[in-house]
This record gives sequence, C-alpha cells and structure tokens, in this order.
Amino acid sequence: MDENKTITLSQTELNQLIEKAIVDAIEKQTKTKGSFANCHISFEGKRDHDTVEEFISNVETYKETEQISDEDALKCLPLLFSGIASIWWQGIKKEVLTWNQGMELLRKHFSPAKAPFQIYFEIFQKCQDENTPIDTFICRKRALLSQLPADRHDEETELDLIFGLINIKYRKYIKRSSVKKFCELLEEGRLIESNETEAKAAYNLKVKTTKRCSNCHFRGHSAEDCRKRLQPGKDKDNSDKTN
Repeated sequence: MDENKTITLSQTELNQLIEKAIVDAIEKQTKTKGSFANCHISFEGKRDHDTVEEFISNVETYKETEQISDEDALKCLPLLFSGIASIWWQGIKKEVLTWNQGMELLRKHFSPAKAPFQIYFEIFQKCQDENTPIDTFICRKRALLSQLPADRHDEETELDLIFGLINIKYRKYIKRSSVKKFCELLEEGRLIESNETEAKAAYNLKVKTTKRCSNCHFRGHSAEDCRKRLQPGKDKDNSDKTN
C-alpha cells in the first residue's frame, strides 16, 4: 500500500468539509460556553433554609447538566435573582471571586446557621396533626435534623426524637421497637393511611346508598318501619294537628 498516496477532493467536497468543521467548532464553543439565560430557576431573597437549599441544589444541577464553567456561572448568576436578592448581589458582587464563595455567601445571608437549641425547639414545637400525611411530617422533621452538627445523632436516636411527635392514630398500631429505620416507619404509616382512606370510602358509600326515612329523616329504615311513626297515639296526634 502506497503511504504517500494523495487524496484528491473536488472544490464542492472541500467546501462541505470546511463548513462541517466550522459548524462543529461553533457547537463545541456553544456547549462549553453555557449560561443561565434559559434557566427558569429564580430566587427572590426569602430568608428560609429550605428555600435557599432548594435553589442552590437546582442551580448546581442545571450548571452541571449544561456544563457551565464556574467563571461563566458566576457572571450569569444575577440573571436568577430578583427582589431583595438582586439588590443584595449588587452590594456584594465585587467581593465574590469564585462560584463556591458566592454560594457560601448566599447561605450565610439568607439562611444563617441556627444554634442547635433553636433547631431542637423547632423540632418539638409542633406535633403531627390529623391532616398532615406522615411522609410530609417526617420529611420536615428530618430536614430540621439535618441542620444539626454532623454526626450529632444516629438514625435510631433521631427516630426516638420524632416518634413521640407523630399522631396517635399511627402510634396505636406501630410499636417503636418494631421500626429501626425511617423507611420502615414510613412504610407502616402509609399502610395505615391507605387503610383509613379505604375505610372512609366504604363508609361514605354505605351512607350514600342507605335509604333515609321520610318521617324522622334518619337513615337505615323507611317511613313504613319508622318507630317514631308507629308509637302509640302518634297517628292520632298527627290527625288532630291536621284537623
């Protein structure tokens, strides 16, 4: 095989090859020069731990997915701010040199770390009410526990802290000793909720289909069988009132 063989291209083929190289270069540049221009995530400046952490988590995911560099992400970050957050950024942007520093300052200003005693107070401040699903309740309490210093409690201790706060309708059927992990507690709780929903549906169907007495207006019997109507002297009294 002749290694010095020359490949000959027509002018049209050469132009197509050049055009393809230009398109590939543009696509590569666009991919590496991403921005938040098309990102719909926003932050208005609410001073709330969960809101701040949700914003940062979503932005980090978008940044990684779109392959946006730290430098470009920092330049485009103001696009995601509005309200007081935008005003805050205008005042501190000169101090921010890196992406990580920007996220840290965001946390410190809008979600300052709470002292452990404050977190414990929030945990025990509210028990589960009748209308809050166990998934939602446990999720909120674990979010508070996550703000404590690292390795403060193991999972079993956290269960001890929260178990007494769940509604009595769950604790009637779930023994503390029977659950070792939160996933087990949630599984048992969901089963209780499912059974409760099924029981309510069956009761409502029964009430709906049970006939109502036209005489006393109670359900479960007809006017012909109404004890109130069949009481001695009842028909006579009704007749006298009519006359």
